[in-house]
Amino acid sequence: MADVTDCLLGLGADKHLDRERALRKFQQLINDAGTSACLNDLAEGVKELLTSTTWEQKIGGLMGAKVMVEQCDIAGFDDLMIDECLRLLEDNEVRVRLAVGQLMRSLAAKLGVSVLQRCQETVLASIHNHFDREGEGSRADSTFSSGCITPTLLPGNRFPAATAAAPIGGGPGSPNLLAALLQSSYQPLVPGVGQMRHGTEGWKCLETSMKVLQQLMEGTGPAVAPHITPDVQALLYRAMHHPNRFVRESAHFTAASLCEALAGPQLVDTGLELAQRLADGLSDNWSQVRYAACVATRTFLNCVGQESLDKFLPTLTGPMCLQRYYVAEGVRLYAQETWRQVMGNTGRTQVAKYIDQVVFYYISQSKANNHAVREAACAVIAELMEKVDRQAVAPHVPDLLRVLLLCFKDSSWPVRDAACTACGRCVLAYPEEAREMLDHLYALWSDHLWDNIPTVRENSAAALAKAVVAYGEEAVQHILPVVRNLLPQAYQQPAESQKYSGLENTTTFGVAARKARDNDPFVHTNQDMFSCGSLSARFSTERLVKSDGCNDYGFARAKEPWEASDGAVRMVRELAVVAPAAASEFIPQVADLARLATFQHAYNMHESIWRSLPAIATSLGVKEFKQQYLEQFLPPLFADLRCGHQLAEAEAGKCISALRDLIGPRIFAGRLDDAQRAALESDTNIMPPKGLGVQGPGQLGAAGLQHQNGLQQQGIQAGGT
Repeated sequence: MADVTDCLLGLGADKHLDRERALRKFQQLINDAGTSACLNDLAEGVKELLTSTTWEQKIGGLMGAKVMVEQCDIAGFDDLMIDECLRLLEDNEVRVRLAVGQLMRSLAAKLGVSVLQRCQETVLASIHNHFDREGEGSRADSTFSSGCITPTLLPGNRFPAATAAAPIGGGPGSPNLLAALLQSSYQPLVPGVGQMRHGTEGWKCLETSMKVLQQLMEGTGPAVAPHITPDVQALLYRAMHHPNRFVRESAHFTAASLCEALAGPQLVDTGLELAQRLADGLSDNWSQVRYAACVATRTFLNCVGQESLDKFLPTLTGPMCLQRYYVAEGVRLYAQETWRQVMGNTGRTQVAKYIDQVVFYYISQSKANNHAVREAACAVIAELMEKVDRQAVAPHVPDLLRVLLLCFKDSSWPVRDAACTACGRCVLAYPEEAREMLDHLYALWSDHLWDNIPTVRENSAAALAKAVVAYGEEAVQHILPVVRNLLPQAYQQPAESQKYSGLENTTTFGVAARKARDNDPFVHTNQDMFSCGSLSARFSTERLVKSDGCNDYGFARAKEPWEASDGAVRMVRELAVVAPAAASEFIPQVADLARLATFQHAYNMHESIWRSLPAIATSLGVKEFKQQYLEQFLPPLFADLRCGHQLAEAEAGKCISALRDLIGPRIFAGRLDDAQRAALESDTNIMPPKGLGVQGPGQLGAAGLQHQNGLQQQGIQAGGT
């Protein structure tokens, strides 16, 4: 008896961990119960917990009741638990309401459809009663949140009085009209009221009641089908467009349960509207809703059967395809597996079959408010133009390229990055169709070589290289003036070391000065905050004025001269691959930039140089690089092994390792002075020659070191040739 009392006290404990421990003990007591008297004591204790006033004890009671429902048969207990679930359905504590859903599922799985019959009316009434927030009126079929706030119009599509009173004057494009629109859109609003009321606030138990409905359906199984009336389906479809994203998520999971219950002809007959709702869920701004829609979509397509897919694929092919590139990993991986299961080896054929619907969907998603969606749209557009039947895609190429050009001017750098790459892939796939926009593309790619974001500079260079592959010498002649202009820009970079000039350094901007700057509070205090994925300052209205398409993206942060040189170095590397003769004129200047260390970010530029140099050497040819350029790079390359910038040191070590293996250990060693050979033997950032294996971080081991020394000595005696 003492064990029973202690266990029940533990189920009602304040701490979650204590309740979990007590639940394991509770399960053990049920397994070890030798008499019905012990079970009755446990049942009475559970009932007492459920009638408590504290939410912790209610949860403990529901947890214990779930175990007893699943493992015991006590007369009248299950019926009483159904009543308790209905009583606690709208409890003030959300954790209690979630526990109610779990107990409901166990009851439905055990007792069957009778539980649904007793509870469905109450659960549906709870959903109906809380579907709309107080004071907001009915939402017959609200669209899901787009993430933007628009001014409320008065009857007759009139702007509020604040706008009407503003002096409009002029035409629709006048500055006064813009000022009036901004005034109406950004007038002070009271927090928690109207447009300033958060989308997840004020829905009370709507989300948890939706989860209870889902649990009832899953617990009942196929027997629930006769009870899914048109009214229930209509309510579910409304919930899939609810303004609250958590309600939409729950509704999509419930839709998956509905599909399993109606699997077969009944689902096929009523599935068109559901397919459209699922497509909308796959287009939601919130990743959690997209994931729930992915789950529901896979379940839906599996339940309608392979023979009926053609009825629904026109609606779902585009949304399903785009999710394979969505930034959220859970959504992306689940969607990729769904695509393999549903399409098999026919994916390209199906996309070509429904090309009009797919292209329309891609274009609409390229204009979504969520930058991650626009980024995915750029990726799938490039995939479409590269991989799908040319005859089907060709009529849509101009529209798709125009969409990519718009994305190329996006305020979010990941979107610009994706559009930059996509444009390069599209030009390579459809060079003639892209000619009419080629001047715009050259201008954008060239501008983005001087972008604030390293990956954008990287992908701009790669895209221009694809243009060279597509257009040959014509493209090279567009690129060369750009590189000639950008490459020397780093010489104009201000030397930020003036404030720290009293410190002793081995370089103009050495380790001590750099450390002092990094720890200077002024550098890190009262600076602009930036939004995720965008270099526009948070809470800034600058983008509102610059989003008319006449200007490019326009960041809040000014470009730095060294970033132009960094982008040009990346372009030289790409150019060396596709047009080595054109790239060779820039190699001496790249070597000179490697010696530049007069500003804070010089070593970031050095990283790019050392990362690019092995590829440049390979493309130019080992013999030419060794004879004409190697000795120009060796002094700054070995100097960066001790520059104090860890990333630059690591890249320098990788570059030395790659060049040594490319040229040959003996010849490479023969070009080094004593200090450089000592660094080659001892520096931990330099990997051993290929074939010797790695004995430790940067260490050759005794045999490897002896072998390397022998090779170096042979190289010296042979004159390093």
